[in-house]
Amino acid sequence: MALVVALLPLCMADAQGLFSNKEYAGGRQPREAYMQGAVPEVDGKVVFSKTFDTNGMSKFDVYMKLTQWATFRYNPSTERGKWNDADYFKNTEFARVLEASAEKGILKIQGNEEMVFTNKTLAKDTAIASYILMLTIEDGKVSAELRNISYTYSLTDTPQRIEAEDWITDKEAITKNNKLNRGSGKFRVKTIDLKDELFKEIQEKIEV
Repeated sequence: MALVVALLPLCMADAQGLFSNKEYAGGRQPREAYMQGAVPEVDGKVVFSKTFDTNGMSKFDVYMKLTQWATFRYNPSTERGKWNDADYFKNTEFARVLEASAEKGILKIQGNEEMVFTNKTLAKDTAIASYILMLTIEDGKVSAELRNISYTYSLTDTPQRIEAEDWITDKEAITKNNKLNRGSGKFRVKTIDLKDELFKEIQEKIEV
């Protein structure tokens, strides 16, 4: 894996403009949102987490709302927007709800979706993002964790799999000059935007 990660910036430099190597490609937020501290680590692993107040709703009602959301959001046929939109996503056949238990208050979800960095007339610069979204529902709150994040990226005929820990952490993605690394910066930007979008959708579903 270390060799793959080391070679990727060189491969990107040889892509002759077909693939984006802009450090801030596709970001939907001010640049500061992607800088130091934006990608948290727990025991050396990238883990985004948030706790939501369920505003007095019963555990079962919240579970049903989030199960409805997850079943549609992670259906392999679900696609939103156009591929050149910043908010576009398209699930692969591997996206699914892995575990759902009303009694335990658990939803474990396998995310596997296309991320679009940039678009050009004759080429798309995309990656497949894979992750686990774990929702734990209790009386009065929902705890969300986004973890086990990795990417499949094709610069040659052989796709490369990259772990988030090797690619989007502060150490790997921010240079000594406090800039986003031109190789991994776009992955960091899109992952943070994905996290924010998922947490926003969860919040909105709870409030409906």
